[in-house]
Amino acid sequence: MTVLLKNYSLNALRVFAVAANAASFKQAAQQLDLSQSAITRHIQTLEEQLGAPLFRRDNRVHALTPAGEVLAAKLLQLFQQIEQSVQQARDCGDEQVTTLRVVVADSLLRWWLASRLADFNAIYPHIRLQLDTYADGTEETLLSDTAQAIQHGSIDLAVLHGRIKDRNLQHEPLYRPTYQVVSSSAQTADTAPYFVAPASDAWQVLTKHHSTQLHAAVVQPFAKNTIGLELLRSLDGHGVVDSLYLQHPQLEPLHRSALLCAPSKHEVHCVLKQRTRHPVAVVAFTKWLQNRIQQSLHHV
Repeated sequence: MTVLLKNYSLNALRVFAVAANAASFKQAAQQLDLSQSAITRHIQTLEEQLGAPLFRRDNRVHALTPAGEVLAAKLLQLFQQIEQSVQQARDCGDEQVTTLRVVVADSLLRWWLASRLADFNAIYPHIRLQLDTYADGTEETLLSDTAQAIQHGSIDLAVLHGRIKDRNLQHEPLYRPTYQVVSSSAQTADTAPYFVAPASDAWQVLTKHHSTQLHAAVVQPFAKNTIGLELLRSLDGHGVVDSLYLQHPQLEPLHRSALLCAPSKHEVHCVLKQRTRHPVAVVAFTKWLQNRIQQSLHHV
């Protein structure tokens, strides 16, 4: 087995490599962010280890001895190669693919997230998203299961409407939804049916805020508001939607009611395990999500 540089100070060799290629010890000290006396000490240490002087001791001249010239010839190049190898090792570590397991509402994936995944993949090619969804309106029954899944590490984070009462979980706010009534066209009559999920947060909030206008609404009930939005492509009627989703190509043509809108009582959060330091992939996805949602809301 070969032992490299067993009897020589690697730090002193590095200082010498810089000093040998600098105009003076002062310049070398500036390049290495060291004091000039520290440069001198490192050079003296190396000279003692080698048993030969490396610089001529003349205050007027910054010159190498024959031994110094031999050592300096390739030493700087070697340290540059080491620096390059270290950077390559770092890059290799960065390129390791990380799988991030995320749970989101099916409506968020359908109307907003899916079309933006290419953007995330382009920025973070080494983070592979493993997505699962839950049906809108089922958060209450999901809270306990989601909390356990995050605690046990079977998922990394969940995007939820509301909060989970658990001190071991961290909530990063994303946005507060604003619900809006949309119609097949501007000519859709007020008496046309509302294709909505009556128990959904969106419909409950809207009917509370606009009880006078909506008390006589004809409701054609469905399990999800998303179903109603799909039907508006072929049937004349009304639906309700989170305004964040209105940039989706399928929803853009719908007529929006400027009056029939209302904010949700709860915010949407990224829910993750409480840690002192989170994995890079978790932080990256959370920050990306916060940024892209705010960008979208500015264009609504």
